[in-house]
Amino acid sequence: MEYIARVVSNVVWPMFIPFLLLLGTYICLQVFFNIRQRITTKGKINYKYIIPQSTVALGTMMGTGTVVGFLTGLSKLSISGQIYVESIAIWALLGSIILIPISYCETLISKVVRMQPKEYIKAFISTKASKLYVASLVLLYIFAIGGIQLSGIDAVATTSINKIVSLEFNELQRYMYIVIPVIIILITIILKNRQSIFLRILVTMVILSFSTYLLSFFIFLYKTQEYIPIFVERIIIGFKNPVSVLFGIPLGLIFGLQRVIQIAEPGLGTLALASMKSNAKPREAALISSILTTVLIVISVLVTSYIASYGLSEGIINFSVNGYEKLVSYFDTIISVTGKFGILILFTFIALSALTTLLGGYLVLINVANFNVKNNYLVYVGLLILGGALSVFNVELVFLLLEILLFISTSINIMALAMFTEFEWKKYKIRNLEIRKAA
Repeated sequence: MEYIARVVSNVVWPMFIPFLLLLGTYICLQVFFNIRQRITTKGKINYKYIIPQSTVALGTMMGTGTVVGFLTGLSKLSISGQIYVESIAIWALLGSIILIPISYCETLISKVVRMQPKEYIKAFISTKASKLYVASLVLLYIFAIGGIQLSGIDAVATTSINKIVSLEFNELQRYMYIVIPVIIILITIILKNRQSIFLRILVTMVILSFSTYLLSFFIFLYKTQEYIPIFVERIIIGFKNPVSVLFGIPLGLIFGLQRVIQIAEPGLGTLALASMKSNAKPREAALISSILTTVLIVISVLVTSYIASYGLSEGIINFSVNGYEKLVSYFDTIISVTGKFGILILFTFIALSALTTLLGGYLVLINVANFNVKNNYLVYVGLLILGGALSVFNVELVFLLLEILLFISTSINIMALAMFTEFEWKKYKIRNLEIRKAA
């Protein structure tokens, strides 16, 4: 299974990247220079709209993927033969020049047509495409991304326990004593139907813990400031000497874009879904989405790349080990510089952000799937248990399946956006300063 998933991922992504960049560029040019002025009115950001939209968006976006996801990209680039993997930072930021505007465009279009992604995919492509999108998105969020969140909790919990009481768990013990209790907590919250309230509280806590995480990074940066020139030099050398694959596409660009889509979700449709929770005007909602995307991308790319690079140079991180051990070694790198303060911050940030994203996965399920309440519970719990098991016993497979699901969901959504910009937008021209279908 793992071999098949790896082959599929290695084949589809080198072909998908040119498609994504070219079609994404076309969509953005059409929206910014032709369509936007004709289907929307000018507007300024109203702060009362930021909270509802950013709450849902952050609930699904700000998870351990900001660390785990990008660390995986660095690891894959290293295994592929790239000497200085730090170059992925430049490739990811270059790819974001297209992906960040896509987050603006998909939100703008969704607000204009007043449809969430599954609805405009059905309207602009087909019912089958919409169903495939929903299935892939549910599997992506609950099973794949959910599994990665649980792997993050697993790694930071075992690291903290080991550092504090010198106790080590085997795989079965980690699953029984760490992963299963987290799943039980999630099920309890869902069954009590308190996920929306709890998610809002968690998002506030995550923002605070994320701020503290940034503080710990600045402390890390200050204590390792002599390494900054070396880090920059490694980025430049690696960028000038890329490892390329099909069509000459640098692997750094492929892995960088995969992680950007995983972390900040431009082109995936969830930013558009989140925007439907606010009463913001199209341009306001689109700007909020692009700001959230930009902040998450820049912070996750630079922070994770620098810490991982330092860990590699100090011999703490080894990319040849399995996913769990790589993640533990990343945490060990931070702890080696920041000490016990680092343990506390890491545990708080990873645990809270992972729980937030796991609950966000349930919100995605109830917003895109047409199941009744009972079936929502069954699907959520079943996929979470499966994802949790693989997160402990075969986390590499989870990452490979995540890449395939990212490809399916993103490609369908991007094609729907392209159909709108090419054929459908004229139906939504402004008349009497209102956005409505033309007669």
